[in-house]
Amino acid sequence: MTAWLTDTLLYTGLLIALVLLVRRPFSRWFGPQFAYALWALPALRLMLPPVELPADMAPQQAQLSDQALLALAMAAQDSPGAAPAPVPLWERADLWLALWLGSAALFLAWRVLSYRRMRRDLLAEARPVGEVDRIRLVETPAVSSPVAFGVRDKVVALPPLFMAMEDRAARDLAIAHELAHHRGHDILANFAAQPLLALHWFNPLAWMGWRAMRRDQEAACDARVLAGRDRRERALYAGLIAEFAAGPRLALAAPMACPIIGEKSIIHRLRSLSMSDVSPSRRRVGRWLLAGGALALPLTASISYAAAAQDSVVESVQVDPSAVPPAPPLPPAPPRAPEAPEAPQAPDAPRIERHVIEMHRDGGKADKGERRMFVMRSDGPLSEAQKKHFEEMRREWEKKGAEWKEKSGEWEKMAKDHRKMALAMAEHMPDVSTDCDKAGGSGSRSWTDDSGRQHVVICERIIRQQARMAEGQASMGLRMAREAIAHNAEISASVRDQVLAELDQEIVRLEAQK
Repeated sequence: MTAWLTDTLLYTGLLIALVLLVRRPFSRWFGPQFAYALWALPALRLMLPPVELPADMAPQQAQLSDQALLALAMAAQDSPGAAPAPVPLWERADLWLALWLGSAALFLAWRVLSYRRMRRDLLAEARPVGEVDRIRLVETPAVSSPVAFGVRDKVVALPPLFMAMEDRAARDLAIAHELAHHRGHDILANFAAQPLLALHWFNPLAWMGWRAMRRDQEAACDARVLAGRDRRERALYAGLIAEFAAGPRLALAAPMACPIIGEKSIIHRLRSLSMSDVSPSRRRVGRWLLAGGALALPLTASISYAAAAQDSVVESVQVDPSAVPPAPPLPPAPPRAPEAPEAPQAPDAPRIERHVIEMHRDGGKADKGERRMFVMRSDGPLSEAQKKHFEEMRREWEKKGAEWKEKSGEWEKMAKDHRKMALAMAEHMPDVSTDCDKAGGSGSRSWTDDSGRQHVVICERIIRQQARMAEGQASMGLRMAREAIAHNAEISASVRDQVLAELDQEIVRLEAQK
């Protein structure tokens, strides 16, 4: 079962891709009805059952002798059974199969429920207006363009007052299109495609194929409606397709404008109107190609072989003891592991003495200021040489402490001198202020007080006002110069126009800066 499903998924996907590639040239050469018929190939492959061949047609495998089979059986009995290794979750084919088929079942249920809800909504406020060949015609406000739906109870839903259209020819063509959907069993084809679409619910190629099939379905229906009609009716029909371009989005129904596939569908249908007239010889070639494709489908079927027939009664066979191969020798017993040696007794931990030389930054031994420390450890009392070395290090350390104390005094004196110098410089720094009240009406002002300290006041507001006044005066001067040049008859017209243009640019620049 799993092999058949896998083969079906693979070959139907390949057939969908093949139809997507050849549908356009097939429609151009043989007409839109033959392009629509191509989509029967993936559906037929979905219904193709697995092929079971006789057991004698199975590939022959190497046969083992009776002695070899008996030896293998005895070895299997003697060898202990090994526990099977756990299979990772992503390698569990049964779980992936259950997820795939469960999602396909949910998809089919969702599509059927959506169709039933759509049918209930279209018929909720429907009003019967006629019947043609057991196909009911109703008017309902739930649609804006004609829609055909229903397999057993066939219905054509029309917008309100559609039967009262003044253009009777356009009305009859639109109704003929929906009747052609029912007579061509297009709604049944849409339902038949749902299992294939459910099998490929995760495959974007299948959704592309579904939309392409709907395009070809509408083009084929157009070809059936326009068969034998004159050029005037074809032009009227093309305008009717464009007029109903914005119709309802109904998945399993067959709306006149087929809005599920958008503007490209309308262009495809209008272009297909000119492909309906196909010569009889081309039609014969198209039929042969379709028949050849259908006859080649069994080549992709899943092939299995029947189990070999076995006798119902198994006779016991006496085997000569001399023909029985000897039993395999028993494996040698593993050697006994040597006893572990006793752990050696840990030596006594050495006695550690700690000798410290400590010196503070100020040279004293009080616990204050920066402290430096030298530590020497030994595993016992110090020898005479070690004591001598330790005393030398201590004297060296005390000498270093005296040097640090001397340097720290110099650094402190230097810091005091720098602080005095900074205070002296701060006393002679000018006092800078932005208080406009002290500016005395000018943009900037400076003076020296009785103590000799200089004061500076800068008023940004007054400076901006003075700048704006200067810009206004400049702009006014340029305007006066422009008026004088514009009324000066002694300047040539070309020179005057050039000068006026440059003045205008400068005036605009000054006004923008304001």
